[in-house]
Order: sequence, then C-alpha cells, then structure tokens
Amino acid sequence: MRYSIFLIFLISTLCFLNIVNAQNISIIVPEKPPAIYASQSNEVNVMIKNGQDIKDTFYFSIWPTKWVTLERYWASFEPGEIKTLTIDIIPPKDAEEGTEIYTLTVKSLSSNLSSSQEIYVNIKRTSDVFLSEIKLNKQSLKLNEILVIQPVITNVGKETKEILLSTQVLKDNSIVKEYEDSFSIGPESVKTFSYNFPIERVYTPGDYVITVFLKDSLNRLIEKKSISFTIQPTHKIEKERESKNFIFYTIVNIRVTNKGNVKETNLNISESLPLFSKNFFFPDIEPMFQEEKNNRIVYKWLVELEPGETKVISYRLRFTNVIMVSCILIVIIVWVGWLFYQPKLLKGYKGIISGKEEITISLYIKNRRKKSLNNIIVKDFVPAIATVVKKFDTLAPKIRRKAMGTELLWKIKQLKPKEERILTYRIKPVVEVVGELRLPKATLTYETKKGKRRRVLSKKITITGKIK
Repeated sequence: MRYSIFLIFLISTLCFLNIVNAQNISIIVPEKPPAIYASQSNEVNVMIKNGQDIKDTFYFSIWPTKWVTLERYWASFEPGEIKTLTIDIIPPKDAEEGTEIYTLTVKSLSSNLSSSQEIYVNIKRTSDVFLSEIKLNKQSLKLNEILVIQPVITNVGKETKEILLSTQVLKDNSIVKEYEDSFSIGPESVKTFSYNFPIERVYTPGDYVITVFLKDSLNRLIEKKSISFTIQPTHKIEKERESKNFIFYTIVNIRVTNKGNVKETNLNISESLPLFSKNFFFPDIEPMFQEEKNNRIVYKWLVELEPGETKVISYRLRFTNVIMVSCILIVIIVWVGWLFYQPKLLKGYKGIISGKEEITISLYIKNRRKKSLNNIIVKDFVPAIATVVKKFDTLAPKIRRKAMGTELLWKIKQLKPKEERILTYRIKPVVEVVGELRLPKATLTYETKKGKRRRVLSKKITITGKIK
C-alpha cells in the first residue's frame, strides 16, 4: 500500500516537472508537415523560446540524424527571447515517399532543463527517374587518348518512363561536343550510356566540364549534373626533309608539322650545309640567323605553328654558274686535247724568191695519236702564178692542172702512232712577182675506226720579196 502511494507521488512529481520544463523552454514546430523533396535542399524553421527569467544558453540536437543538418548547435537566449532554428533536410533521390519523424531536443547548458518536440515531414520525389552518377574512365587525359563518359540513369518508380538524355562537353562555357539519346527505362531499373570522346588536337589543353541534362518526354528538365576533367598539354613536332635534284640546281623542302595540341612559338628550324655552298644558297624565306662553324654554315628559321598546322621552308642550291664554267673548261680541255692528239700538218718553205730560182715547199706530217691513221690523203694547191717543178725528193704526188692553178695529191696507206713523214715539192714563178707570194692551206684527211673521214688543215704561208 505504501509502495503504491509512493509510485503515484513520483509520477505526479515528474509530470509537474515536465510541465515546468516545457514552460521554461518552448519549441514551436509547423502545424502541418512540410513537403520535403528528394535530391533537393529543404529548410524547416522551428521557433525556440526561453521562458525563464534569466539568460541561458541552449544546446540543440535532433534524432535520427539521416539527411539532416542543423543551422547551429547552440545559441544564447535573453529572458523571454525567441529565436528561429533552421533545419536542413536533403533526402537522396531514391528516398521512399511518405512521412518521416524527427525529434528535436533543446537542453540548457546551465541547468538540467530540457525540452523535446517531434517534427513531422512529408517526403516527396519530383521524379521517379534521376541521374545516379556520371562515370569517367580518367580525370586527366593526354592527346590521342579517349575519354569514356557514362551517365547512369535510375528509375525507382513502378512505371516505364520515356526519357531524353543530352550530354554536353564544354570549354569556357562553349559546347565542343554534344551527345543526345531518346530512350525508355523500365520500372525499378538502371540504364547506363557510354560515349567515347577522343582527345584530338582541336581541343586545347585546360579544364573541361561535362554537363548531363535529363528531361521527360515533354522536354521538361528533370535533373542536371556536371563533372569536370582536364586535357594535358602535348608538344610534338614532326620534321621531314625532301631533296629534288635537277640539272642546274637542287630544291630542298623542310616540312614542319605541329602534331601536338599547343601552339608552338619561336620554333627553331636549322639546316647545316657545307661552307662552300654559301654562294649557291637561295632561300624562299630568308633565315633569321646564320653562323659558320667547323667548315659548315648553319641557317636558322623561327616559325609559329598552330596545332595541326604545317609550314614548308624551301631553298635552292643553284650551281648554274659553276656548271657553265665547268662546261666551258671541259670544252676547252677537250678542244685542246683534240688539238694535241690530232694529226699534225705543218707547211713550210725553203729558198729565196729571186729571179727564176726554185722554192722548196715542205709538208710535215706526224701521227700524234695512240692509234694508226689509215687511208691518208694529203692535198695542196699552187696558184697559177707559179708552176710545179716535176722533180720530187720524196713521195711523188698526183698532179692535176686547173685553170686557177695546180693541185697536188698524195695518198698514204697508213701512219703508225708517233710516225712522221715529210712531203716536198718545188715551185717557181712564171712571171715576175713584186710583193708577196701567198700559198693556201694544205689539207690532210684520214679515216677513223668507224669509217668516218676527218680533216686537218695547215697554216697558210706567205713568201715576201721580189722575183726577177
């Protein structure tokens, strides 16, 4: 009996204390459960009043803690002061729809006073379909690598949905690539899309953003999500040298291509040539620098290349003057050689032009070649002012009388290499000659190995004096 009376007294005391505590700390919550939307940041405002006649500091806590953060976890209150505490609730996209209950507790830090209040919220989803995540195979890529973009779509509803998916790759807020898909997603299912984005030279290095738009069949935006990646700078220069040879000059083309994704400035292109080519060097674009070193001359050009751009540096080595001089020298050498090795024919005379004395004419022949001369014919002519004396000290010629004078002809079957022969004949004037007696050139013809005839001429001779 005494125990029952004590229990009733204890319960009455606790109820009284709770009423007192509640009066000292008041928590005012919304009358109707507020709507809390999944995947969004939702705020619930709660009013807290210090019902004491003293200044106090209260500590705030909430349970359960899932999806919830408090604006602050303690605050100081003046006597009778009311303050607003904001509760942030962010349910996940796949949160179940329905009522969720949270319990907010306010406790004094200076006494044992505390108060608790339940807060009811109504969880709702804006759409059963949402963008779960965006997967990337890499966050940082180099030139010629491939970025794989994989948006993951989830349908937590009970019905099939028609969805539009737009995936954009942006650089400095400009779209560089876009992928679009229209598809159906079944109830309580997940669908993953995959797009390959090759890292090409047209895409400059830097930070890029991928933005995925999820829309319903009426093109209304359901959700938008973004993720970033980086393209690294790549420096790559290819150089090709091509040389084309012509008769009088050579053309050299140096082809330089920027295979990287970065603009190249002050790119140094050099060409090393033998020092003797300095006077034959004719570039299409003048080099900016040149220097001589170790019997060579080095030319340097500075160029700028955009990614993918190609420039050609061309120059010519013109040997026209050298070739012309060489040709002239060769012709002279050949001509001198031909003169030196061709058969020799010298015409001379002996005697005095006086009265009716005879003059001896000599023809000196020598084979200066290393081969024999065959079928040699030597011809000479005596003008009508003189006559041939038919008395010969050497091989007698055939004589042919003509109106203009007398022709003499000798036939020699062969002359061996270095062999010499002298032919002579005598003349005397038929009239008195005052001044000069001119005798024409003698000729020597011979047959080559191929059967062709070649001719050699002597010089003219002039005999001066008075013939009586």
